[in-house]
Parts: sequence; structure tokens; C-alpha cells
Amino acid sequence: MKNILIHGMVFVCLLGLIGCVARPSTMPHLGGTQPIVKIGLAAPFEGLDRPLGYDALAGVKLALSERNATGGVGGYVVELVALNDFGEPDEARLQAREFAADPAVLGVITGWTSETMRASVAVYQQVGLAVAVPWSVLPELADRGSGVVSATYPRRLVVVGDGPSATLYEESADELGLNVYLLPPPDVLDSEITQEWVNHLVWGQPDALILAMDGARTGETILTLAEEDWSGTTLGGVESGSIHLVNVAGSLAAGLTFVSPAPAGQDVAQPQGNLTPDMEGLGPRAVLAYDATHVLLDAIELAIQEDGYPSRQGVKTTLPKVQRRGLTGDIVFDAAGRRVDAPVWLYNIVDKSYPGRVLVSPQADNGE
Repeated sequence: MKNILIHGMVFVCLLGLIGCVARPSTMPHLGGTQPIVKIGLAAPFEGLDRPLGYDALAGVKLALSERNATGGVGGYVVELVALNDFGEPDEARLQAREFAADPAVLGVITGWTSETMRASVAVYQQVGLAVAVPWSVLPELADRGSGVVSATYPRRLVVVGDGPSATLYEESADELGLNVYLLPPPDVLDSEITQEWVNHLVWGQPDALILAMDGARTGETILTLAEEDWSGTTLGGVESGSIHLVNVAGSLAAGLTFVSPAPAGQDVAQPQGNLTPDMEGLGPRAVLAYDATHVLLDAIELAIQEDGYPSRQGVKTTLPKVQRRGLTGDIVFDAAGRRVDAPVWLYNIVDKSYPGRVLVSPQADNGE
């Protein structure tokens, strides 16, 4: 069966709706010589999602070091403020307030889950901080046409998930005339609860599953499905793609095809010699974090060019104007701050490795 999932919710620029920062009378200086500006990164650096946070951090630090090595932005050295949100909504809201309290922070890279983004977006909007969101999307920003599922028309398709992406899959499949059913995931990551939930799932005899939930729950589900001798098609959504998937499911994850909004660094299509060893070692989240950092830095530089000084209001205004060629391709935003024609990759888990091997690359399709 040929299975293709296209999920276009890759890169979103959230524009603050309220508040601005006037021209600062002074900016901090590095060693008393060169002025500095700051950008923020909120990500999980402790807890279950710690590997995902450090993957993102690697991409941000690489992009930042490249930019500072060539003089920074508009004569300013850029420093990174990285705060741990534990992947928890309350912590994400708290760290947003921490960024807001530092006037030198001109923009933030965050939003690794829809839950943390929903919790913190009001704070960023209130203080006028520009936000680059590489990995997730808010329901109010979701476009019904941004997710498409096409397959060989299974008789009964079940979308497992309870977030905005699950709803997009459900609506897209429904528009294609498929018999689709949305099933929330288990409330708790527990083998006994998951077993009972899977029994209910397979009782309905679906032909295909789309697992639109985090990697750990996807891994638990795959383990339990194997115990039930599940023989239908199983596909992973964007949320499924993480190291947790293979850590939990082990060898049973092999063969799972999932959607990724970015390639691993080793799979980036670039002219020979353009990829450094540091780039090749990046995971998909790091690749998007790398692109997000350069977009935010471009916005800061453009704001300085237009206004003569850096400010949050200036960055908020220039962010949607940014156009650049990133590791994930051409980056352009529409009037709503959404990335235009956001690409996606299809990966297949091989030998318990994440992300595995590329099945479909938009860069290859474009002849790159």
C-alpha cells in the first residue's frame, strides 16, 4: 500500500498583538565594547523530553555561532538565553514571563508542543515579543487545508490523538470521503491502561491507523498492537517522530512510517561541501531550530537596518518579512505569519534508529 501523508504545519511566526518596546536608551555591552542583543530558547531540558530539548539547543547554538562569527547582526553580538520549560504548560508560561522581564531579549524560539505554546502565547503577545515556532501549531492558526492524507482509500481509518493535528488529519481524511474515526489516546502512559485501550481500538477492525500522539505513547501503542497481532497499516504523525518512539518500542518500531517537518542533518539536500560535520549531526528538531534561529536573527538585523536600533516592536514588524534559504528549503511567510508551502519528509524507522531512512523528500522531488 502506498501511503503518503502531507502535514503543512511546520513553521509559524507568531506576531505579538499588544504592546511594544520603545527605543532603549542603552543596550548591554559585551566586555564594555560591542553591544549585545539576546534571543531566547524555551525547551525541555529536564524530564522525559530532555533529549528533544537538547536536540533543539544544538541547532540554535550552531546558527548563533555562525552568525556571531561573521559580525553578529547590525553590529550587535547575539547572546542566547535558554530556559527549561520541562515540556509543561505552566512552566512554559513562567519562562515566557522570564523572557519578558529582560528587555534585551528581542525574540524567542519555542513551541515544541501545542500545549506549551497555547499556555505561553498570551504572555508573548502581551509584551510584544516575536516568536518563531518551528514544530507545532495553535488551533486558531490551523488551516483546514494544511493537512492532507492520501492512501489507497482504506474502508475504516482511525486517527489516534487529541490535539489540533489529529483534528486536521480527521478533517482532511473526511474531505477525501474516507470513513474516519478520531480516537483519543490513553489518559496515562501505563501498559495495563494501554492494553485495555488497544483492545477497544482493534475491536472496531480498522484498516489503517494514524498515530498523532507523542513518541512515547506511540511506542507503547505499537508494543501493545504487536501483542494483539495487528496486521493493518500504521502511520505516525508529526508528534510521533522522536527518540522516545524507538526507546519504548525497540525493534517493533522498525518499519513505521512517520511524517517529519524537517530532515535530519545528514539528509539535507545541499551542494557538496556546504554541509559541515556539525550540520550533518543535527536531528530533525535541531534542523528546524537552526532555521528558526537564522530567521529570527534576520528579523533583528532587518529591524536595525530599518529603525537604526534594535527593539521588540521592530522585530515583531520585520519577522514576517524575512525570506531566506534554509536547511529545510525556501522560507517565506504569508500575511498570517504561516510558512508558505512548508515541506514535509516521510521517514521509515530502521534498526531501532531515529529518524531512520528517508522515504520521501520534497527536496529530492524538486531536483535538489
